[in-house]
Amino acid sequence: MDIEDVKRKALEEKVPIIKDEGLEFLLDFIDKNQFRDILELGTAVGYSAMKMAALNKDIFIDTIEKNEDMYKQAVDNVSNSPYRNQIKIHFMPIEEYRTDKMYDLIFVDAAKAQYGKYMEQFLPNLKEKGYMFFDNMIFHGLVYDVENIASRNLRNLVKKIIKFSEMVRNDDRFDIMFFDNIGDGILLLSRRESGS
Repeated sequence: MDIEDVKRKALEEKVPIIKDEGLEFLLDFIDKNQFRDILELGTAVGYSAMKMAALNKDIFIDTIEKNEDMYKQAVDNVSNSPYRNQIKIHFMPIEEYRTDKMYDLIFVDAAKAQYGKYMEQFLPNLKEKGYMFFDNMIFHGLVYDVENIASRNLRNLVKKIIKFSEMVRNDDRFDIMFFDNIGDGILLLSRRESGS
């Protein structure tokens, strides 16, 4: 199954995958910065990992998925692709993943309510000049209309995304770039250079 077939099947089955515009931005960002070691939080069916691996044969991706059905689909998709030696899929909750490996890019597209927790957990694994890339930061535009969300659970989730966004903007450890006009909203975070 090629990448476009993986995408088509994911869309048919309503699997949440990154929007085209956000993916294009992500791939361009990886390419321009010549990132090689990538950690992806939230594999889904392996679509975005395969797209990243396709950029360069020297890119290696660790990706984590806790949903067994998604994991099995991802393993099947990746093992039948030319990228099987570039992508390692870990089946476990993200919170349980431990590694000493350092990454150029940490791509976060998992449980939105846990973004703050994931950031602190994996910050020690981010290379000095590396970036964290958070998707879904405007969450279908709902961050701008939170008071009109009927569902309490959804409203609470959106409030957590807003709180995370405010928290990192006010954290002097980081430089932030925020793009609310690309895909579903993208936040890029890098370590601030000491003394700046």
